Amino acid sequence: MVTSLYQSLCNMETIYADHVAIRYYDETKQGVTEVYYRQYAQDLRRFVSFLRSKAGDVKGQRVAILARNSYHYIICMYGTVLAGGVAVPLNMGKNWDEIQYELDLVEPVCVLQDGEYLQWEPALADAYSAKLEPMDAFTAFAPAQDVKEVEDLAAMAFIMFTSGTTGRSKGVMLSQKNLFAAMPAFLDPFDDVRKATGWDTDKFCSLSALPMFHISAMTSLVSWSITGHCINLCNDLKYFYRDIGAMHSEVMAVVPVLLKSLYKDVMKGRRDRLNGLCVLTCGAAMFDPKMLKDLMDKGFFIAQMYGLTETCGDGAWNSSQEEKHLTSVGHVDNSCEYKLDDGELCIRGTPIMLGYYKDPEATAEVIDKDGWFHTGDIARLEEDSYMYLTGRKKNLIILDSGENISPEELEDLVEKCPAVQECIVKEMGKKIGAVVYCPQDKQQTVQDHITEMNRTLPLYKRIGVVEFSAEPLPRNATGKLIR
Repeated sequence: MVTSLYQSLCNMETIYADHVAIRYYDETKQGVTEVYYRQYAQDLRRFVSFLRSKAGDVKGQRVAILARNSYHYIICMYGTVLAGGVAVPLNMGKNWDEIQYELDLVEPVCVLQDGEYLQWEPALADAYSAKLEPMDAFTAFAPAQDVKEVEDLAAMAFIMFTSGTTGRSKGVMLSQKNLFAAMPAFLDPFDDVRKATGWDTDKFCSLSALPMFHISAMTSLVSWSITGHCINLCNDLKYFYRDIGAMHSEVMAVVPVLLKSLYKDVMKGRRDRLNGLCVLTCGAAMFDPKMLKDLMDKGFFIAQMYGLTETCGDGAWNSSQEEKHLTSVGHVDNSCEYKLDDGELCIRGTPIMLGYYKDPEATAEVIDKDGWFHTGDIARLEEDSYMYLTGRKKNLIILDSGENISPEELEDLVEKCPAVQECIVKEMGKKIGAVVYCPQDKQQTVQDHITEMNRTLPLYKRIGVVEFSAEPLPRNATGKLIR
């Protein structure tokens, strides 16, 4: 089993040299470019030469990346780690105040960028002009031939900023040891795909549409390179249909907004737009079980994944195609230990992060003295060993009576009304309240739905206040609703 990016690099140059590693739509030539593993490896070596020329010995030094998805982005991220540095992928969707905070926190030796964020925020040049570098600068360098294994695979290799719905994002410190310990959670489900369907998963291509600062995108790129598969890279979701149409892909990792778009296509008879897509790995949130069941009935294989940035994406996976298990995140992964502490899911094992960068207090709040990471997710474990998430601990509404209410549970019930586009349940003046975004002419329909819903609930769970919003509810930079 491969246990480091250096070992993966060696395999690129030997076992997989003649395999296509990455495809992407090249906008300059209006067509698809293919990169073979041998070229991928040489470009990683070129990046090491470039980084050494700029920063010398970069051991432990932070290299920030601020750009949209691209082949060059991948080279910059993994090349930094191969050189012994720490890759810091940043979210271009954040405003300058948030980006400046993160840059000032990590103190990068350079900021690799494609010019796009600079067009929106000239303040980037004012603050970091001496450290800005074009992310394709490595192409002018000869490949470094003396790349070798880093001294300590347990040392920090990535800082991945959490999205957070309140306060500042925290920098999650991850090592190569964390990363590769999590790999079975991404590779093993494909054995289940093969067993359940008979499909030849050795020939699958995966479309990567999630941004590189997302833990799922980062770990997927590594897992597919371990097995010598091809990644079809979508550099921007606005080009999703162009890219999937141009690059045949069987597999894709999806978040809820992507799933909804795919679902509409399939149910309206437009599956041909998806160009062979047949396996969906669902993560980052709970999914509508009806959507999953409908897609399964149309021949899709659905794998649900549970993990956090702090666990390197590891946690649990559900490859069952049975309807009764659709609301479960699945069986826990064998690489870690699990327990419930007053309902909260806790995980201990090698994939758990090193901590939050420069924030020992926040680290101590989530990792206890015995090494248990407290996920903040409220869960239950059934007798059949399937795990179900019921809410977030920090979101719990604690009534004066001492009853604990999971807002997510009530939001799911409210959203069963087709008129509801978005909903947040929270405490309002010691009552349970709902803020609903829907068309104005559907507000009474929603109110009637909640009235009927309340009749089925215990008194302490009933929604007592309903407010309507004329605008979509506020979200953070990664699209999560802000409570």
